[in-house]
Amino acid sequence: MGSEERSNRECDGLRLFLASGFGLGLAPLVPGSFGALVGLGWHYLALLLGWSDMATRLWCLWGVLLFSAIHYWLTPWAQAKWHDADPRHFVLDEIVGYLCVPLFCLPMTAWWHPLAGFVIFRILDAIKLPGARYIDRNIHTASGVLFDDVVSAAYSAAVLSAAIWWLA
Repeated sequence: MGSEERSNRECDGLRLFLASGFGLGLAPLVPGSFGALVGLGWHYLALLLGWSDMATRLWCLWGVLLFSAIHYWLTPWAQAKWHDADPRHFVLDEIVGYLCVPLFCLPMTAWWHPLAGFVIFRILDAIKLPGARYIDRNIHTASGVLFDDVVSAAYSAAVLSAAIWWLA
């Protein structure tokens, strides 16, 4: 094997690792949920470190920007690799989607808030409520793949915010 071919294989391996949410999105069942665990872990890290609500939101925003940039870089590669406009193992959109939930939500102060946000997000992302459904069905660009998850995150944050407010 030549050095150029080896370099291409290594680059494809790195792309696959990143595109699949560090391999979690390669799960045979519900790869989007496994991939979104990266976002949940990112969020929980800030909570475990005891950061303030503002610091946690900034950390999640940084994650949104980082994973969105990687998403835009890898979307053409993933679409070509899996021959699909929105490949199921390409889970960067789910990571970004989950990380938007704490950005759009009331402060998440209890340990169960992020878990509830994760579950609500995954359910609403699978259902594809209006707005998200339109984007998912009609916009097959990198932005479309990403923004249907952001819309689902907004719905999720609204539901979770209502639950947090009601239970307070």
